[in-house]
Amino acid sequence: MNKVDVCVIYYGKPYQTIISILTLFKYSRQHINKLYITVEKKQPFDKFGDVYKVIQAIKPHIEIDLYYPKTFYELGYLDYNKTKVDSSYRYQIPYQYALENASQDFLFIMHNDMVFHHDMIGAMLPDFAHDEKMAGTGSIGQCWSCPAFSAKLCHGSKFDEYIPEQEEAIALHEKYNTPRKEKDIEVLKTGRIHPMPECRLNEYACMIRLSTYRDTTLPKGSNVCFGGNWGFTADLGTGWFHQMVNQGNKFKHYVLEDYATHSMFNPIGQGIWAYSKQDNYNLSEANALKYLQDNYNMDAALNSGYAVLSGYRNVRGRLGNKKQRLGQKMKTAVRLVLRK
Repeated sequence: MNKVDVCVIYYGKPYQTIISILTLFKYSRQHINKLYITVEKKQPFDKFGDVYKVIQAIKPHIEIDLYYPKTFYELGYLDYNKTKVDSSYRYQIPYQYALENASQDFLFIMHNDMVFHHDMIGAMLPDFAHDEKMAGTGSIGQCWSCPAFSAKLCHGSKFDEYIPEQEEAIALHEKYNTPRKEKDIEVLKTGRIHPMPECRLNEYACMIRLSTYRDTTLPKGSNVCFGGNWGFTADLGTGWFHQMVNQGNKFKHYVLEDYATHSMFNPIGQGIWAYSKQDNYNLSEANALKYLQDNYNMDAALNSGYAVLSGYRNVRGRLGNKKQRLGQKMKTAVRLVLRK
């Protein structure tokens, strides 16, 4: 039986992260070899030490490869040439460290606010065994942002069937007020019509064949990286997906809700914006902690050793923030002096 490695990006939410991993293990542990956790350089509300709650809870169950990027990816457009030659720069891109370093044939990528209720990995593995052109599986398309879905012309399971002409696609985008309407039309005008500008393999729960990824994608191949945003793309992941599909690679759509619930503990939704206010962040984590206590008899309180490490990382993280702010002030001052 094939084993897979699993990757999760840790950007706060320790209790939800623990639940994401434990519920995945409940149904799919038999398929999993190793867990890769990338700990972002910035953490919400400077809670740098909370990652040790995750490490303490999960380390007894599986080998963990922790990676700490040297920089924090601000979601802006990436420099293609620098991405190709600079591994430190490249590893700031979400999931890229694991995509290059995992040892198994497949990498399962997930968000850290999932609750699984079926074996998603077990369901996906046969798709790769039966089709060597299968590059990725998971929920396909940001259909809530795409006018083709609003017009009932396309959805995740038929993204490869709806192939409009450029004029039709632009007219469709002009008709509907979608979140990135202007950027999507800009993408269409460059000739990148199919898949539609908002279409991608969603990273909140997906699997990628690593041999295909590494052969086609930077630094070895020429395709842009999976988790990045590039000048010709509408959103994270759309550039890589567009290139891969147009090179003949296959992707299979999975309905996420058949296997997992996303952002179950947050009353206002998903994504970074949904956790941007500290009161809502704390409420979501409180809800997750109660779930841990009720379902796993766990409160994730740190033992003395991990408490020391947590305190050290808090101090180190806050000092790093001060150093960064000072550096930004100095750069601003230098620019002002040079202008005079």
